[in-house]
Amino acid sequence: MTNDFDFESKGIDVEALMKRLRVRVDEKRKAGVYEKYNLDNLTALEFESLEDEKEFLRYYLRLIQSTCDINIGDFEIVNKGGLFGRPVILLKKVIWKLLKFYTYRLFSQQKEFNCQTVNTIMSLQNKLEKDLEEIRLRLNRLEGKSSGEKEKNTSVAGKVS
Repeated sequence: MTNDFDFESKGIDVEALMKRLRVRVDEKRKAGVYEKYNLDNLTALEFESLEDEKEFLRYYLRLIQSTCDINIGDFEIVNKGGLFGRPVILLKKVIWKLLKFYTYRLFSQQKEFNCQTVNTIMSLQNKLEKDLEEIRLRLNRLEGKSSGEKEKNTSVAGKVS
């Protein structure tokens, strides 16, 4: 892997900073902070582990169901320093408070729609699986009756000859 950027700053130990950063990320990953928003599983799915389309569909429905309830709460607006750090943060917070009234309703309605849609799809999938199983059972019973009738007809025809 090549570095696209090289930073040389006096008085800053980049290696120590990167080490601290990696440790913090590992701690947060182990604590599960990133799991709710981790969608890597969507792209890293091993298709070989899924036996058929039914299992594939179940997997994606479970994945969608686990990610539909996203957090639409406030994120902390942090000061990154600099000459205009505090005024920029103050401006961002004011703008967010003004926009929050409009955006929160939209976001909450979209979140509710997403969750209801996913739950509807899950219910339809469960109903279709149940109906399909009932159809299979009825078909097996009908096939059993028809094969039994064929055996009777064959044995009767053999006795007549």
